Amino acid sequence: MRKSLCVWFALGLPAAALIFRDGVSPAANTETAPTGAFADSGWQYQIRYSAFHGTMISPKHFITATHLGANQTVITQPVIFNGVEERSYTIKPGSRRIINGSDLSVFEIWETFDLYAPLYTTVDEPGREMVICGRGFGRGIEIAGQGWRWGGTATRLSRWGRNIIDGGVTSGGNDLLFFTFNDLLGQDEAAATGGDSGGGWFVKDGPTWKLAGVSFSVDGNYSEDAVPTNANGFRGSFYDAGGLSIGSDASGWNLIPTTGFSTNPGSVRFARQSHTYGSRISSHIPEINALINPALALADSTPTERFGNWLTVAGVTTLTAPGDDADGDGVTNLEEYLTESDPSDGEEAVSPLEIVFPEDGTHQFTLVESLDLAGRGLATTLESSVNLTTWATVNDAIEGSTTVDNGEGVRMRILTRIPGPNETGALYYRLKINLP
Repeated sequence: MRKSLCVWFALGLPAAALIFRDGVSPAANTETAPTGAFADSGWQYQIRYSAFHGTMISPKHFITATHLGANQTVITQPVIFNGVEERSYTIKPGSRRIINGSDLSVFEIWETFDLYAPLYTTVDEPGREMVICGRGFGRGIEIAGQGWRWGGTATRLSRWGRNIIDGGVTSGGNDLLFFTFNDLLGQDEAAATGGDSGGGWFVKDGPTWKLAGVSFSVDGNYSEDAVPTNANGFRGSFYDAGGLSIGSDASGWNLIPTTGFSTNPGSVRFARQSHTYGSRISSHIPEINALINPALALADSTPTERFGNWLTVAGVTTLTAPGDDADGDGVTNLEEYLTESDPSDGEEAVSPLEIVFPEDGTHQFTLVESLDLAGRGLATTLESSVNLTTWATVNDAIEGSTTVDNGEGVRMRILTRIPGPNETGALYYRLKINLP
């Protein structure tokens, strides 16, 4: 059942790491992928957006909380998520799309994600078990028999936990899901804290875990004082907040009763247990799909098919072979594909390889290449020859610098090599581009 939040509650602050209900496992599930029944339950789709989380939802897109802003140019996926290595991805400038009436933002990257989360599309989430991921605070001071204040910044780590989705609410026009911090699931039961914003909520649809929500907020400030104020207020996660006050100086404070619980967000007894709120994915499926479907359609295509699609999108319908020069600018279609230049614009010609010969006797190479080499299936090899007949791979060039151009989606690599003792005569270079 969907309900509206009452005014005193709607002022809850953005969420941060997870706090766990089990008193003997305060550091449960820290920077460790779920296993057993919860293997592949969403942890592998998480990325770091700023100091927070996001979720990969297509080969080219990720989703996170709008209130985290749009000032990032690079996101990462640490090894704790993929189990292999730290990976970096570059956000396309101006690509953020705020999903109407929500705290959800979808961003596009230049590169290609190896995997991505399927979306939960059915509005039947209440009652379902879920896995939540986040990067917020752990436990701080315990208020005996009630719960914990949030810990300090040193407790902020990526974690995953579990809970049961209780229902849906609306706040400020946002369609949200929520769950309760109680004691139904044992040591994995979690509540979000400051910093968990943007983390994914996953529910199981048949054998597959799917993204159902994105962490948005938690219940507001608490106070133990007889006269509650912002000055004596604190943030916390409570399985019984009875006797505390909740609110703020601006919105007013409410004393939480010590008897009776309520599942109605409009009742102050609802606040006896802390709640976590997430932006509901199923309410925005058409708009999200409109953004990601083109990337999904290309997910199973071959590199050659992707190259053909790129030419079609650019308006090239003739002279479509990799070695053709559709716009007559002296750069082949494949070279333009490598350098992200326009194959239909004869005024735009970007050479993927430039060579200079400094006075110190070295040979210096400037390579311009797409940030999405792997996603496009492209591979390049620098080769040399003394006779233009026999070519050998150049393996001794040393990369001195790499400059990324986010606006164009390319990187410029500067390499230098010292010619060998047998390379005293004429020496030729070429860049071989491979498209499977």
